[in-house]
Amino acid sequence: MQKGEIHMRKKYSIGLIIFIFIAILAVVLIYRISYYTALRDMEEDLLEELTDLDDYYFIKENNGYVTVYYADEETVYEYTSIPMEELPIGIQNELKKGKRVNTVRQIYGFLENYSS
Repeated sequence: MQKGEIHMRKKYSIGLIIFIFIAILAVVLIYRISYYTALRDMEEDLLEELTDLDDYYFIKENNGYVTVYYADEETVYEYTSIPMEELPIGIQNELKKGKRVNTVRQIYGFLENYSS
């Protein structure tokens, strides 16, 4: 090998090492960002649940459709266009009695699962 080739190989080796280091650093940073984002979301959910202990809702059947009520089970929070007949039997039975949910996020999570 000539002196120039050895110099070029060292140069490329150093470049490759730097590239690998930067790639590993990027992966670690992305992981940490996603971890702290998930942690923050969990804290927000917990805080929302703790501050809304007196504010809860019921998801029930009304005239063949899923309807969300405030805690008094009489005042409608939201009407939906989700027919009861399209829900699994177990969910239908649960909603006939009334399914209690503690947060608005839980309401929309439930509705999103069963809307078409």
